[in-house]
Amino acid sequence: MFDLISYKKFRDTPNVRFFDITISNSNARDLVYHDGPAVSPNNTEDGCWQFYLHPKQEDNLLALSGGRTFFLVNFSWAVPFHIVRLEANGDILRIPPGTFHRSISDPDGSLVINQAVRTAAATVESEFRVYNSGQIPRLWAATVDYAPLPQLHGLSRDDLAQPAELAQPKRLDQAA
Repeated sequence: MFDLISYKKFRDTPNVRFFDITISNSNARDLVYHDGPAVSPNNTEDGCWQFYLHPKQEDNLLALSGGRTFFLVNFSWAVPFHIVRLEANGDILRIPPGTFHRSISDPDGSLVINQAVRTAAATVESEFRVYNSGQIPRLWAATVDYAPLPQLHGLSRDDLAQPAELAQPKRLDQAA
């Protein structure tokens, strides 16, 4: 299951705070900037959601500015679909290997640092593949609008109102 990890403030001075955000065993750092309300990975041309899945990498994500909403799917969890809200200076989101994930930034964008833990076998090619939910029936079934409701963390149902272009379309073979 994913985790939300708190971190410790270790010093305060006038108008300055110091935090230890160390992730044990982290051996890679990614800084990910979203300009405006970006979606990552972006939808397919026909509107299907796409996801990343890292088979050999654990993500540890901290929003430094702005906010981001993560959509997580892992079929080994009791409830496979979760939506998790990250706010700047909030908790660190740990996403285990083998978890489908995508994110949407706030209207003004966001900046996130990932303190990843990668195995020796991890490569950019193996870890940053994009998976089209329209081609993976089980992933589609877990995330389409008529699927069982996801568990929400750090947001409410009202917060989920999305522009139509961010909604998962009905597949042609499932359209009424």
